[in-house]
Amino acid sequence: MFKTIKRFLGNLRCFVIADASDNSITFSKGLCKKMRLLELDKAMVMTFLVSDSSRYAFTINPPFTEDETQLAEVSYNGKYRCIGYECLVPTVNRIFYDYGLPMDSRCKLSVHRKEAVSGLVYWEICRPPKRKPANK
Repeated sequence: MFKTIKRFLGNLRCFVIADASDNSITFSKGLCKKMRLLELDKAMVMTFLVSDSSRYAFTINPPFTEDETQLAEVSYNGKYRCIGYECLVPTVNRIFYDYGLPMDSRCKLSVHRKEAVSGLVYWEICRPPKRKPANK
């Protein structure tokens, strides 16, 4: 039970902030630590749709990409002191549309570490829970 609570609290610090106005994804500090981004010389991100769950995900430095047009470079924003990337394909607007989120906004979305059968480690961007309408 202690492991479950520890994992839950650790996941609270692992999230992304998706911004539909400029198609960017910003990593939380906890997620950067967990992905060990600061230890990498160069980090490239590939965002994709996980077909069996209808969710979007991303992976860092994928080993199978020969064409780098699908990759976005992870960069540091000195003005806001954050780390993130510009989502190229699919765009954040498409993610917002599929997840039913309001356009031209910023949303904090949870991520979970997953591993494919092939051994590829990726981070799944979770759908936010549906909210019930308030009673009038």
